[in-house]
Amino acid sequence: MTAGQIDLRSDVHARPTDEMWEAMRAVPLGWATNGEDSSVNELQERVAGLLGKEAALWVPTCGMANLVALLTIAPRGSAVVLEASSHVLTSEAMGIEEIAGLEPRSLWAEDGRLDPVEVEELIVGAGAAMLVLENTHTRAGGTALTPELTAELAGAAQRHGAYAHLDGARLFNAAVALGVPVRELAAPVNTVAVSLNKGLCAPMGAILAGRTQVIELARRTLRRLGGASVHKAGIPAAAALVALDTLVERLADDHRRARQLGALLEEVPGLEVRPAEIETNIVLVDVAGTGLGPTEFLRLLAERGVLALERDTSRVRFVTHRLIGDADVSRVAERVALVLAEHAQTA
Repeated sequence: MTAGQIDLRSDVHARPTDEMWEAMRAVPLGWATNGEDSSVNELQERVAGLLGKEAALWVPTCGMANLVALLTIAPRGSAVVLEASSHVLTSEAMGIEEIAGLEPRSLWAEDGRLDPVEVEELIVGAGAAMLVLENTHTRAGGTALTPELTAELAGAAQRHGAYAHLDGARLFNAAVALGVPVRELAAPVNTVAVSLNKGLCAPMGAILAGRTQVIELARRTLRRLGGASVHKAGIPAAAALVALDTLVERLADDHRRARQLGALLEEVPGLEVRPAEIETNIVLVDVAGTGLGPTEFLRLLAERGVLALERDTSRVRFVTHRLIGDADVSRVAERVALVLAEHAQTA
């Protein structure tokens, strides 16, 4: 962020901590591609253990981890069941079709929580090879899947021979919000991808975890995509190891500040916000009542030094992270109110 600017577009903008920078500078490096980097190896083993899986693979991005899972598991041309606004469908350039050659079969859930009965019916009807879940669900506003619902949904697929993959980019946020160990959220699924560079602040990287045999196949897939040859991967891995020790529980601060921001924005005339539905660190705000479209609203807000992201034709999102403090939350609400006081076109 530039001086005086408050960037709430995404938690990917949260920089590593000083301790993480120190670890990155001091880490001894090995040839990660050949399994010779001690930090990468330690990180893979540790996250596999946290997730309750046999093995894990470091991948440059969570989107690539999802794609690797799709390519490794689902036969080309087969159907994959997903929520209609899932990240895999809306934010990963349709790699599921263009690269994996799969047929997405979607179901809509406003809060991102699919209905197990509908999922099972579609799995059977489409002869689907795979179910992809998302936790937390980004476009639904960071909603979390409980262990119980995850088990119901995964079971609806697995009973019919379909594989269950979890896009858990913000799975640690879900675990903290629900007050459960992260392994409980990952236990029902066959594979899980988790991001290390969002709330955990690592400069890059994700982990794909599952059974040993599957992860070995995934490693081959990753090499084909060029993602296994990230030399010096021990640098971001060292940062991620520090993050696991120091930053997981503090995600609760991001969640608290998101609810605080939602409550403040709810008081601004013309905005529609549902603070009671904010579960993690994503705040969705409908600006239709201001008479401004999201693009114009965000342009005016950026002129006041606040960056947010357009979500759809009427909504914008704000994402709290480590660099956003209580004072920033108050300043954002004040600047939003100023923008609308000057530019709102309400009747």
